[in-house]
Amino acid sequence: MIKNVVFDMDGTILNTIDDLYCSVNYALKQCGYPLRSMEEVLSFVGNGVKVLIDRAMPKGYTKEEYDKCFSIFIEYYNLHKNDNTAPYDGILELMQELQQKNIKMSVVSNKFDAGVKELAKNLFNGYLPVAIGESETVMPKPNPSGVWYALELMGAKKEESVYIGDSEVDFETAKNSGLTFIAVTWGFRPRSLHEKLGAKYIADKPIEILDILEKIE
Repeated sequence: MIKNVVFDMDGTILNTIDDLYCSVNYALKQCGYPLRSMEEVLSFVGNGVKVLIDRAMPKGYTKEEYDKCFSIFIEYYNLHKNDNTAPYDGILELMQELQQKNIKMSVVSNKFDAGVKELAKNLFNGYLPVAIGESETVMPKPNPSGVWYALELMGAKKEESVYIGDSEVDFETAKNSGLTFIAVTWGFRPRSLHEKLGAKYIADKPIEILDILEKIE
């Protein structure tokens, strides 16, 4: 019986792509680099903002050029990360149902830790008391350290927990963590990717997760 749910954040419970897209292109423009399309930024996300900027910048940059661009991105994103960001339709209703079933919830993201905690606190009505992002002590996914830390804080067992995410990074995170994976198709990656990866459980709408949880032994 599943008693604990660990969510990914960006592309799973929170639609952050517009603010990420605007922040990336603001930083690139300030540094005199070519701008990126929405499709390109979508393909760059999933491994944290450090990798996002690495992928967005033209190849052959110096450390000084990267540090400047990354710093501009972080400063701008911190000011504008709530401009367009919001939970996906149906997510808060799903969380309400999970809470009523006494299923504990947490979020583990490759976003920087302070941003994860702030967004979880401000946008999810207290449903996510455990919110963990990348930090000096938590390695980025697919390293399982963040998920294991979340389970520890929740007092949860791996065999009673699932990891829910939208990307190949999340698939590998669940595998490395020893948790059952539930893929979602409303985020940054299509259903076809999850089918190719061999995901056993795929949800096309948040409410479908409730039925999936009932099927997992």
